Amino acid sequence: MATASAAPVVAPPFDAFAGTVAIVAPCGSSVLAEACARQGRRTVAVEPGADRRPPTPVPARRAGACTDSVEHRGSLRQTVKVLRGLGVTAVVAGSAAGVGLAERIAWHLGLPQGDPETSPLRYDRGLQAAALARAGIPAPRGIRSAHPAEALAWAEACRLPGCLPAPAAAEVPVQPVDRDGTRRIGNAWPAVERAAARYSGDAHLVLTERLPAPQFVVNSVSRPGADGRTEHVVTDVWAETRSRDRAVVRTDLLLHHEPLTRVLSAYMRRVLDALGVMRGPVTARVAHDDSRGPLLVSALAVPGISLADEALRGATGYDRLTDVLGVLDAWGPPLPARSVPGPAGHRVVRFHLHRRGGDAVDPHLGRIVRRLPTVDSVSADLLGQAPVTGMTQCAEIVLSGDDPEAVEADCRIIRALARGSLHGGARPMVVHPSAVTARPRGL
Repeated sequence: MATASAAPVVAPPFDAFAGTVAIVAPCGSSVLAEACARQGRRTVAVEPGADRRPPTPVPARRAGACTDSVEHRGSLRQTVKVLRGLGVTAVVAGSAAGVGLAERIAWHLGLPQGDPETSPLRYDRGLQAAALARAGIPAPRGIRSAHPAEALAWAEACRLPGCLPAPAAAEVPVQPVDRDGTRRIGNAWPAVERAAARYSGDAHLVLTERLPAPQFVVNSVSRPGADGRTEHVVTDVWAETRSRDRAVVRTDLLLHHEPLTRVLSAYMRRVLDALGVMRGPVTARVAHDDSRGPLLVSALAVPGISLADEALRGATGYDRLTDVLGVLDAWGPPLPARSVPGPAGHRVVRFHLHRRGGDAVDPHLGRIVRRLPTVDSVSADLLGQAPVTGMTQCAEIVLSGDDPEAVEADCRIIRALARGSLHGGARPMVVHPSAVTARPRGL
């Protein structure tokens, strides 16, 4: 990966109208950089210096997907100078590790997204729960700590039916460990702590109550309103379906007019105020308990860019990245706040196929999936372009259509394929060709 040092950088020509986006601490897939490129935006990856990165290198870092790369070596003034020379007009965090630095850079570029002094509120779920409690907003019970004895004493005193130790940084790719009893929690703590430090550089964990309630992904964009107050717009809400081992296997786009969508949206606006969100995107995970109502699991100030964005735009007319960059960009006034219409009977489903031991996708079965009538898009490994590697734990299939029954029929075929070893396996499921209709879009 080519990086630029703190020395002055000669910026190549760039389109001032399109602007240049700095992605701070990009981690995982390159989907954000690629989405920006499709809009004609140049991208600059801002990477922490080698002495400031997590102690174990993360193999899935994809700064190479960006047009340029800058290494932040500790001097914020020098980094901002380099980015200004590269024509940066918008700054986004690419991971939890990048939220604090992104907000400091934006502040010095005159693009404030939030008070840099309170940046941890936009990615640390332990601090988020405490902030919500102070504001009188319902949140899961838990404790943030780097000391297992302290956390275990809290668990003993609370006598909760179950607790989950997990990294404090939101969306760090470490699965929470589901354990009952303090002994099992104590045994699991060191492994989760090492994994959290590896990916985020922070060994703090949260020990939080286990929530059997359904969980939802809530995406939002915030912007200054006409009266100077921050306006929060919830753009889309997705309901998760989990397997017995708590892995997400499916997410469904909720209709905008559903009562549950309105309840979750109202709750998130209160949460965003409590977390000091001023401008830009937030991706949140919220549980909904029948007796307690919505409960924030985590919130992360990064764009919720996903493989399903094209299907979302087709269903609602809403373009997530255009809205996010319109809010963050220095050029022109922010876009007016507006409600995002939900699909009128249109169904959008994201299907997640979890890998086993790094197996590649069977090419024949991958072709069957791509030919299903309602399949809108698939991840790269299902196109035969790349295996599932690094932190990416699953392949993804997006289904979209006006006929809910047709979408569900294709979902059933995909489930059958998954049971029959879509990712390799000795006995793959055979689907009769008559069950598959060729796609005119040529996936």
